[in-house]
Amino acid sequence: MQLLILLLLYAVVCANFCSRQGTTAPAQSGSIKALRASNIRRDESNHLTDLYRKEESISVAGSGCIHSPRFPSSYPRNLLLTWRLHSPESTRIQLAFDNQFGLEEPENDICRYDFVEVEDVSETSTVIRGRWCGHKEVPPRITSRTNHIKITFKSDDYFVAKPGFKICYSLVDDFQHAASETNWESVTSSVSGVSYPSPSVTDPTLTAEALDQTIAAFDTVEDLLKHFNPDSWQEDLENLYTDSGHHYRGRSYHDRKSKVDLDRLNDDVKRYSCTPRNYSVNLREELKLTNVVFFPRCLLVQRCGGNCGCGTPNWKSCTCVSGKTVKKYHEVLKFIPEAGHTRRRGRIRNNMSLVDIQLDHHERCDCVCSSRPPR
Repeated sequence: MQLLILLLLYAVVCANFCSRQGTTAPAQSGSIKALRASNIRRDESNHLTDLYRKEESISVAGSGCIHSPRFPSSYPRNLLLTWRLHSPESTRIQLAFDNQFGLEEPENDICRYDFVEVEDVSETSTVIRGRWCGHKEVPPRITSRTNHIKITFKSDDYFVAKPGFKICYSLVDDFQHAASETNWESVTSSVSGVSYPSPSVTDPTLTAEALDQTIAAFDTVEDLLKHFNPDSWQEDLENLYTDSGHHYRGRSYHDRKSKVDLDRLNDDVKRYSCTPRNYSVNLREELKLTNVVFFPRCLLVQRCGGNCGCGTPNWKSCTCVSGKTVKKYHEVLKFIPEAGHTRRRGRIRNNMSLVDIQLDHHERCDCVCSSRPPR
């Protein structure tokens, strides 16, 4: 009898144990799958935060196109893509942007974050033909000056819903180049069967106003010379500071002991034209108090002055205003004259006291333009 009872108890324990094991197995399997899924998502997320780099070399024998990933849908983040286009000797490469162009907007008119950049590459130098972003204007058609051109596309980790870009390239026979070095306007080439005039290096119709606008886009003498003379800019830069040639040199040139830093002078204009500076204020007028008198009557404060940098976009419509204002305390002597007060001494002690007053000081100045928001 006891043996029968023990067998029954053993059967019950085994049944409970097996049933529990069967119910917990799927839950454990589900938790493992969830853990793997979370690991996969984390790996994918980490992968997106790394800058993806890729360089591709293309031999240009006819026509073709390159574009940002997913074009015309929103392009991915964290990309650094490079295309190097090579064409045969005595040929050039022509680029035409698709009208559906859109990248992240510039900051202070500078393409810092997402951009596409085109460079002319030769054995001795690399010349940036342009860097573009935003969506308001489609970049212009470009004809290379050599048979090697480099295109770079960069996007940062901030996602923007923009289509990106598409560039179609084609081969341009350069047999007319030698005969038209002084005037490239006579050279024509085509994209998709449409004929366009090539850009003129020395355009005789270029006005002083247009030239001034072109110069305003450059921050250094080196970049300026690269733009105008991509093949001889280094020699031109050296000749600026030598006595060779028959150009008239002013007295300041011969008297100075070192080269003038034109880049610094240009940067100083943009950096210091609109800045806080000393400004004297009448305390009664500043505080709008007519029934009291202060000593000293006036104090120096920091207020925005000057104008916005000459040559910056739309600078004539810009105003130098405070970008950050703080209040500072000043200790002064305040005197409240009584009605019927006379000029005799010894009768104003009860009506004067040292007090703290607050005055506005401008710590930062910004250029506010009517055609664009504050920078």
